[in-house]
Amino acid sequence: MQSVRESLWRLAQEARELYLNDSVPYLEQPPTPLELQRNWLCPNKPFIVRNAISHWPAVSKWTTTYLREMIGKQTVSVAVTPNGYADAVHEGRFVMPEERQMPLADFLDIIERKRSASGVFYVQKQCSNLTEEFPQLLPDIDPHILWMSEALEFFQPATYKVNEDGSFDVIDVQNAEKVPWIPLDPLNPDLSRYPEYSHARPLHCTVRAGEMLYLPSLWFHHVQQSHGCIAVNFWYDMEYDIKYNYFQFLDSVTKAMNTV
Repeated sequence: MQSVRESLWRLAQEARELYLNDSVPYLEQPPTPLELQRNWLCPNKPFIVRNAISHWPAVSKWTTTYLREMIGKQTVSVAVTPNGYADAVHEGRFVMPEERQMPLADFLDIIERKRSASGVFYVQKQCSNLTEEFPQLLPDIDPHILWMSEALEFFQPATYKVNEDGSFDVIDVQNAEKVPWIPLDPLNPDLSRYPEYSHARPLHCTVRAGEMLYLPSLWFHHVQQSHGCIAVNFWYDMEYDIKYNYFQFLDSVTKAMNTV
């Protein structure tokens, strides 16, 4: 019973910190895919990983001198605002920054106060100006975040195309963002790749004409039709409010009780 009380006390403290702490928590190392999904992605909680990109050459190489040498003459997009606030409401309007094109060297001169300019200047774009305007710098960083990619696998979107002989081809969708997905077949799971799935205990149900199934958020599910039918789905965004914290608390208490 002592271990149960200790677990409950620890959980209570964690819950208290969750409500009272107004800072973003730090992790000493990246979370596992399961930890990332359960503790951070699902409850929409932020975190900081210490030394996560210390191995990137960019950490030491990206100085103003280096940038001038590499891309100083290159024309880049520069956002200009009077106060640094962009994509924000100002005097009843949603205002975006003025966008100027200038050599990066001129922008660096403004940043280093080698020349005066009215307003706040910064290089920013909503859709990856790094890959579009600074491809020379890409070798200085990793092409992706390994631990995030392991948790959220991304796949090339494609469609099936039926040929005249009845066979199917898979055709890639061009210029489309890759889709995050977990490629697990619930009827034939690859337990060597997803060993935690061996602990899953499925619930089976049959939804008949006139009936309605409420499927909560975060429930992994698989649907099969027994015959030709019509189904109507209604989707509602999940609110990660106090109910989700209660769920996390009860789930942790259950696990603690099972280890006693």
